[in-house]
Amino acid sequence: MQLTRTLTAAFAVVALALAGCSGGGQANEAGSSQLVLGNNGDLLTWDPAEMKEGAVIHYAEAVYDPLLRKTPESKIEGNLATSYEYNADLTELTLKLRDGVTFSDGAAFDADVVKVNLEARKKGAGSASEGARAIERVEVVDKATARLHLSEPSPGLLAALATYTGYMVSPTALSAGNIASNPVGSGPYTYDAGASEKGVKYTFKARDGYWNREAFPFENVVIRPYEEFTARYNALATGQIQFMYGTSDMVPKAKTDGLTVKTVPGEWQGIILQDRAGKASAALGDVRVRQAINHALDRKAILDTHYGGFGQVSTQTFNPSSEAWVPELNARYPYDPAKARELLASAGYGSGFKIKISYSEGFMSPLVPIVTQYLGDVGITVEQVPVNGFANGGLETLKGQPAFMLSFSTNIPAWTDVLNKLTPTSLWNNFKYTDETVTRLLKEIPAAQGDKQAALYKELNTHLVEQAWFAPIVTQENVYLFKSDIDVTMQQAQLMPSLRFFAPAK
Repeated sequence: MQLTRTLTAAFAVVALALAGCSGGGQANEAGSSQLVLGNNGDLLTWDPAEMKEGAVIHYAEAVYDPLLRKTPESKIEGNLATSYEYNADLTELTLKLRDGVTFSDGAAFDADVVKVNLEARKKGAGSASEGARAIERVEVVDKATARLHLSEPSPGLLAALATYTGYMVSPTALSAGNIASNPVGSGPYTYDAGASEKGVKYTFKARDGYWNREAFPFENVVIRPYEEFTARYNALATGQIQFMYGTSDMVPKAKTDGLTVKTVPGEWQGIILQDRAGKASAALGDVRVRQAINHALDRKAILDTHYGGFGQVSTQTFNPSSEAWVPELNARYPYDPAKARELLASAGYGSGFKIKISYSEGFMSPLVPIVTQYLGDVGITVEQVPVNGFANGGLETLKGQPAFMLSFSTNIPAWTDVLNKLTPTSLWNNFKYTDETVTRLLKEIPAAQGDKQAALYKELNTHLVEQAWFAPIVTQENVYLFKSDIDVTMQQAQLMPSLRFFAPAK
């Protein structure tokens, strides 16, 4: 293997680029009354029904309030809904709503608004639609009470109501049909289109009369999108932004530059082998081939070199703190090229085969050649297919691809990951694949609670690993870099800490 030399060269390029960071360029916008965030990508739409899970959450949180919210530990608590209660069989969720809340256009928030919003989320094509799928109808009990009637228990519903499914949009704006380009919410800020430029910066001003002002101490928030990591780091180092999601190789330079570095267990990175029925790539239809791909990857070497040790070797796609996690599964696929070649031969691919692997350009670019090299060593020839970041339309290009690499969130509860990747309608299951075991468990898990539910989650996770639905490499430590004039509270199981957790440094 030439892994060390490949990575050393890559690090040298990054180091040179970062060493070139200097003053100049755009004026420093940051100040004690203004928060300037560097974001992973641009925004395609302001409609929460169409937003895809990920870094776009900051755009949404600036203008929209969710019904519920997450603590730093990802526990659920009240927000626009001050309390929530399930019935005995978990098929009805009653929300008691906060009084006196208004939208930025003056419209009042009440149960009728909850009803029209949740109905709109169900019709969308974004992350919210999966969260809302189990909502059969919304009953307006009275102005201050909404009751959600579910087709079946939904363990991820509360978490969904704390993010995209639960973002409340003005009913007037929804009726006007222009919410995709004109955000009108009840959130802490209003979008200042006149002070914004698409693809360059998005400016938000504190909203007068907002009910929870103390949780959002900045008078203005500016979000600047940067697809490329080095450009984003340049902006941070020169004071154009105050915060960014970083990478482990940036940490030494960031510390030298006097930046604050914090980490939290977060995303998994690796390959989604989505063509498990072999429709576009016949080889992937054989579980032995998928297992061979897993044995071909030296996860420990990749963790130590590419990730600088920021994370843990993993064969799993769930959060390490979730009820689905099984520590022993991480030993299921030791690095064993001989075993990989043996499995390929038994599946009829002793001479190897070719496979297209798509990846998110920029973010995944350094990892793809490493994976390509390992797979090539056992006879699998990778055709690399770069696509735009999924926040910028890349998701559409993945639908017909047999396999792809992105950085994937891990969530609490684990049911959010189920909805994202495992159902026939999931965003990351474009071939709509399932099997009898997964179908059974996806029915049994929502109806169970406590230890029984946790055992079913572990059974599901074990099955997915044995059947090699995925080829994870690591569960990485998410790395966040920020200036010393702000403080950020880390948040479990969310790509970006919520805006509530940003404050001026004391």
